Amino acid sequence: MSALSAAERSRLVDEREHLLASLVDLDAELAAGDIEPDDHVALRDDYTARAARITRALDGAAIRRTSAASTSGWGRRLAWVAAVAVVAGASAWAMVSFSGARGGADVASGEIRQSTTTLLADAARAFGEGRPDRSIELYGEVLELQPTNVEALTYRGWIQYQMGERAAAQADFDEAVAFDPEYADVRVFRAVAALDAERYGDAADELAAFDQAEPTAVALQLVAERQLRERISVAQMAQLLAATDAVPDLAEAGVDPNSAQLAGETYVQLERPADALRTFDAVLAADPGRADTMAWRGWTLALTAESGVTELFADALDWLDQAVAADANNPHARVFRAFVLRRLERPADAAQDLSAFDALDQQPPELLGLIEQFGLREALSAGS
Repeated sequence: MSALSAAERSRLVDEREHLLASLVDLDAELAAGDIEPDDHVALRDDYTARAARITRALDGAAIRRTSAASTSGWGRRLAWVAAVAVVAGASAWAMVSFSGARGGADVASGEIRQSTTTLLADAARAFGEGRPDRSIELYGEVLELQPTNVEALTYRGWIQYQMGERAAAQADFDEAVAFDPEYADVRVFRAVAALDAERYGDAADELAAFDQAEPTAVALQLVAERQLRERISVAQMAQLLAATDAVPDLAEAGVDPNSAQLAGETYVQLERPADALRTFDAVLAADPGRADTMAWRGWTLALTAESGVTELFADALDWLDQAVAADANNPHARVFRAFVLRRLERPADAAQDLSAFDALDQQPPELLGLIEQFGLREALSAGS
């Protein structure tokens, strides 16, 4: 897929803003009795899914544009990950999209529920309009009516957190979890707070609780867009790597190998191959048969070889061969090896790997983008 033009990007941004505003209007219509509950749910899910698709399109275009502009040649580094912070704009989107998702744990009358739904929508709208003080005030009104309303506690806490009132925010977050530990939204914000406080284990625990809480599509999209998983996994590994020159023991440190794997991939994308290789070694020490880790270790060596240390191509191919032997259906192993084989002037073997990838049911979008970006399919078809 080609990069979006300025006009296309503007159109998508406008469409997303319209959808998010419509989500707020839906709650107001429900509160006023102008729409049936079933219709409200169907429209809310439709608007949410469409907004998420647009966000993915915008993010993907930005990634492609960044990658194309910053590098050249086969050895261009993948620019999939950037260091980002959770900002107020994203929070406004989350608040608007999640509005009305969860009420209080106590039994309330229909009139109270209708009042709190309207107030929650108004509070989300006020925050989106840049009036945080008014938003906090409205969430307070919700809590006067319904003291156990976890949505009001969560989002009042989040606004307070961004305004620097960390103690008050944490108190609201903790109270929300006490009332409803399965409310996914508060887990995201507690993870952010723990990450900012360099309590990386707590941040990882919050994200694990988030995953267990059956989060909405919008909540998952927010985590992905803010790259929270990557930031937490890299922070955990950074501590381990700084503590020793040897290969860190993940079990001893209480770090999940999947989290460490994500950290390693992120290090590759941030052009930190030495940290990536040590991280992958730690994962393989904990789980020696992981094909995805072998594949990414080989790819790291291949990128380093392309930078001028050409003797590493043999080691890269060896690791990729091991990855394919461990799991012939691993998509990363197949695509990464195809690139290396082409670089080693073995186009027929590279074409076999690409064909094996094409036959897989699961084809990660980032790999499809990599193939397209560097014209691998066309190059192999031409026999180059």
